[in-house]
Amino acid sequence: MNTAPLLNTAPAVQPVEEGQPQDDARAFRRCLGQFATGIAIITTEFEGQPVGMAVNSFAAVSLDPALVLWSIRKESSSAAAFLGAQKYAVNILEEDQTEVSRIFGAGRADKFEQVRWASGVHGCPLISPAIGHFECALEHVADGGDHHILIGRVLRFARFDGRPLLFTQGQYAVAQSHPSLLTPVAEQTPVPKQDSSEMPLLSLLKSTAQKLSGQFEEHREALGMTLATSRMLNALGDGVCTLDALERATYLGQTSTEEALNEMLAHGHVTHSATSGEYTLTDSGRSKVQALRQRAMDFTSQKLKGLTAQEIETAKKVMDSLQVS
Repeated sequence: MNTAPLLNTAPAVQPVEEGQPQDDARAFRRCLGQFATGIAIITTEFEGQPVGMAVNSFAAVSLDPALVLWSIRKESSSAAAFLGAQKYAVNILEEDQTEVSRIFGAGRADKFEQVRWASGVHGCPLISPAIGHFECALEHVADGGDHHILIGRVLRFARFDGRPLLFTQGQYAVAQSHPSLLTPVAEQTPVPKQDSSEMPLLSLLKSTAQKLSGQFEEHREALGMTLATSRMLNALGDGVCTLDALERATYLGQTSTEEALNEMLAHGHVTHSATSGEYTLTDSGRSKVQALRQRAMDFTSQKLKGLTAQEIETAKKVMDSLQVS
């Protein structure tokens, strides 16, 4: 009897990029970014001061005993505090807390002045709102290459209503039910498209933005851009920016912002002033921005076909109102 495994004869899908991690660290990180994670703010109290940082390395380890883990760079300025403290707290962010993620991802000295928090039962800062709190005792520190892996025993937990803030492919994302879950598979009927008139306005805006961004991807690729670099170039097209300003303007995390800037520096699209900390477009960068914006205008015109000038103006007023309210 032939026990050889059956081979799938479907044509192999070619990778966008591949290689060995040591040869291209940025490509390796982009591949890691294919795995979607949540975002947590890890907090502790050390020498009488609150300490906190944003991570997406949080994971469950064991139910019995109740163990969780996260990792921190050995070169992080907060490493000594988390290694020296005997307890820490994990604050799971909800989908509307991108600003909280940026605050704790940028190393700001006043981060705890920018958010609501209170000391938990075991003394660690608990951020509010959040969709989950885990108050932990440091159980073990393992070596993880250029990171420390901190394993904690959960002493107390609290769960709140809400949906998680996600991070994947270098950008923030939100969780939505998969369309295949809306209708039982056994019925073999197509999933009806939700009537937009029944959707909450903010949900409709998010859904529309995500769909249009996906459709515009081919235009970014044609210009050799990613979503991150296109956002960065657009922001710099309005003037010079610091790293913090770019993070706020592009809604990208610190790591993705730095990687996009490094990529643009390598291609000669931006320059950086070590004195002021500002990034500025070069002539080639301005050409990229001009090409990107022209494609965006053409794409927008195509999408708005069939709408009257009054309808478009009304939509703009709604958007403006939401941004300032």
